[in-house]
Amino acid sequence: MDKKLLEMVDITKRFPGVLALEEVSFDLKKGEVHGLLGENGAGKSTLIKILAGDYSKDEGEISINGEKVEFYSPSDSQNRGISVIYQELNTLETLTVAENIFVGNLPKKKGLRTIDWKTINRNAKTVLGRMLVDINPRRIVGDLTVHEKQIIEIAKAIYKDAKILVMDEPTAALGEKDTVSLFNIIRSLKLQDVGVIYISHRLKEVFEITDRVTVLRDGRLIGTEVTSETNRDRLITMMVGRELKDMYPKRDVPFGKTLIEVRNLTIRGIIEDINFDVREGEIVGLFGLLGSGRQNIVRALYGIDEMDSGTVKIKGSPVVIDTPAQALLHNIGFMPIDRKLEGLALTMPVFINITMAHIDELGSGYFIDKNLEMEQSQKWVNDVNIKTPSLETEVNSLSGGNQQKIVLAKLLETGSNIFIMNEPTRGIDVGAKVDIYQMMENLCERGAGIIMISSELLEVLAMSDRIITISQGKITGEFTRKEATQEKLLQAATA
Repeated sequence: MDKKLLEMVDITKRFPGVLALEEVSFDLKKGEVHGLLGENGAGKSTLIKILAGDYSKDEGEISINGEKVEFYSPSDSQNRGISVIYQELNTLETLTVAENIFVGNLPKKKGLRTIDWKTINRNAKTVLGRMLVDINPRRIVGDLTVHEKQIIEIAKAIYKDAKILVMDEPTAALGEKDTVSLFNIIRSLKLQDVGVIYISHRLKEVFEITDRVTVLRDGRLIGTEVTSETNRDRLITMMVGRELKDMYPKRDVPFGKTLIEVRNLTIRGIIEDINFDVREGEIVGLFGLLGSGRQNIVRALYGIDEMDSGTVKIKGSPVVIDTPAQALLHNIGFMPIDRKLEGLALTMPVFINITMAHIDELGSGYFIDKNLEMEQSQKWVNDVNIKTPSLETEVNSLSGGNQQKIVLAKLLETGSNIFIMNEPTRGIDVGAKVDIYQMMENLCERGAGIIMISSELLEVLAMSDRIITISQGKITGEFTRKEATQEKLLQAATA
């Protein structure tokens, strides 16, 4: 029987009004990649923060190599060979690669107080070589790619002789080539008996890189599976607590009148002669590669980017939309690509985020009807299935999926019936994705029209009634739901 590198038994953690973890057990073997899955809010982050010494556990035991340990601070955890690489990387941008790896422990010249730069750079090259990568130790970290910075974080952990490495959504900002490189690094660490805890929403990656998978739901352990002996549907069912016969709950919704017509939309040098329309009950997907111009199209329709020429009609009447405020007046709602920067006031409570764009309608003069505001907020929390301890909870404490639902609730509160959804399920778990898809279909049944941008090709194919492909600022194809295939869309998007 393999000796366990790490064992967490019956871990329980309580916050005021919330039982974050209830008797959760998890273990890790030497040279193993163990996936940790669950919806946002399932308890993954809490479990890892207890392991990292950021949180104290209320109950349970932690053992490293069979020895019981207690972590009272992050340094206690690090001294036991545990290193956590969070999605938000912790590199020092103005320092060199070597300085980042040895930060806090820069070797000095023998008998002197001056830093031994020759040794630092040589040792940094050795550490990087253990991962089979070649990065110049003298490079400034701020000039590196996201993947290269990630490598520096891993190198830092290796230098500290980490035996347990936690990776939180490590491929979230990586392309395919860098993901392959990362997986090669992980495989080389396995050969050195490093145990890796791998957290990801991307099930394809989980099946490619992990040996076992543990699923949490609502702060409880649902089960642990050998990756090669399970399947995607089984893991999804474990995560969301219900059968998902169809990941994409598309319905047959009859189309009504044309809601918005776009004609000859042009931004010189960026997009040219864009023509399309959206009907009641219809989801129109805009698909294109990075830099295709699809983002500029929707930003222009919402009054963020200025168009040089073209016309827009709402329900047959020409309109001028130069600002987002004008777009709102025409019942156009916009879900931005980055909810944290553009969609939410993270340090404000849930109810304010939901009502902020419609606050003028919740009172008279300078006075806000607080009861009405709370009543409306609670209505949308219920309708959109937002999981929050209370309406007073700060948004930054909620999971990504629940934050995205708050953005949607804010649009619904404004009375929008034309929705521009820019990457509507970006960075959220599978259960929250299904909830968003259900809401999109509910909106269509109520007569709304949706313009959707998504980088997930399967999402575009599954949820769109019509798909328009964009390449180099021009429309290169239009496909009905029945006509569209992955091959056709990719071919048109690269034309």
